[in-house]
Amino acid sequence: MNKALLFSAALLLSTSANAISVFEGKIETLLAGPNYGAIMYIKVNRSTGTIQNEVQNCDNPNHDYIVDTSTENGKFYAGLIMAAFMADRTVNIQGYDECSGDVEILRHIWVK
Repeated sequence: MNKALLFSAALLLSTSANAISVFEGKIETLLAGPNYGAIMYIKVNRSTGTIQNEVQNCDNPNHDYIVDTSTENGKFYAGLIMAAFMADRTVNIQGYDECSGDVEILRHIWVK
């Protein structure tokens, strides 16, 4: 029993130390263009949702997440992100807990 309790405590501590940001709400704006290369910037609407475990080093006031659209996966994510934005759907976005510049890298998106 003590081993199970110790294992549970260690697992809880390890997952909280590696907490990733999670946003639940709607996307406010998208930004892409020739000055940004293949990067799509996402700003979430904090009045329709909340961010938990926000990454402190990623402190850009204009953008919350980025997606590299130069990859096949990135192109797929960009299409899903644009569809969610245009349909005004609620999304669940998780980041990688690391920044590119001062914007957190998108890990996954779930459209509801």
